[in-house]
Amino acid sequence: MSVKKIITYFIFMIVIVSASACNIKRAAQLPTAPDYSDDRFWSIKDENIKHEIDVFFVHPTTYGPPANGHLIADLNDQNLNHITDRDTVQWITRSFTDSCNIFAPRYRQMNIEVLQMDDQHLQEYLKTPVDDIKAAFKYYLNNLNNGRPFILASHSQGSFVLQTLLRNNPELLNKNKLVAAYMPGWTFTDQDLLDIGLKLSEKPDQTGCLITWNTIGPGGKSPTVKQGARCVNPLSWRTAAEEFPASMNIQARIFLSPGKKLLIKNFTAARINEDGALEIPTPGPSVLSQLNMSLGNEVYHRYDYDFFFYNVQENVKQRCETYLKEHK
Repeated sequence: MSVKKIITYFIFMIVIVSASACNIKRAAQLPTAPDYSDDRFWSIKDENIKHEIDVFFVHPTTYGPPANGHLIADLNDQNLNHITDRDTVQWITRSFTDSCNIFAPRYRQMNIEVLQMDDQHLQEYLKTPVDDIKAAFKYYLNNLNNGRPFILASHSQGSFVLQTLLRNNPELLNKNKLVAAYMPGWTFTDQDLLDIGLKLSEKPDQTGCLITWNTIGPGGKSPTVKQGARCVNPLSWRTAAEEFPASMNIQARIFLSPGKKLLIKNFTAARINEDGALEIPTPGPSVLSQLNMSLGNEVYHRYDYDFFFYNVQENVKQRCETYLKEHK
């Protein structure tokens, strides 16, 4: 072997060993993986089955900064679990409970700081929540579902994680059992939809389709709206770009703080803009002053479900009824 080949070989081995060491170190730093046969790792696991259809819900980011170096959430953090359950999981899934049994796993979510990293680092950290939701979904299908049709639902990081899982493991999704997938709060492109094998909703009673949107106001720049984003308007449940009036908004149910909410009938109009975002008029000052605008002015990411809450609730009921008629 020539000197050049020997040097190249040793450089290659150093790279491999260094990469392996980094992976071992990262694995050692990760919080313990959940065992979904243990009820502790479910935010909601319906024991009283009342409906013919389930919803499997993947919650958005609730693990905020500062991460202090702990970029993956520890499921033994009881305070984080409590806040996630009370302020997010129970709040959003309320729009599904009239029609569905609820199954919402806990998972080792990424801290918000990770979502601001470059794509290489983001993809590395993304593996952990994707692995957890894959395990949770498989456990749900094999042990909890009992053959019922189901809805997939998610928001924000939850939609990102579920999107990644379905793109990488399309065989996990039995499309004959899928009523619909409500996955707002993240970008879905035409390629994503092709990889997953689902079409966007084009009518309110369509089944086996995907529904997604990202809410902004005039001039808003949301970090969850990326190039090629597609959108379904939750007032019309179609992809038409025209503006639909506030009279079609049944009622908003807006979370302000534990025990405090706003209920506003005919809250807002909405249209799909040229960037694929769902654009609404700026809310009035009395409402706007009470909102969490942590992602920037005119970015209503936190309220993707809230602003259209009762439209979602009514649409879930409609799609469930249609599915059951189609699959007698």
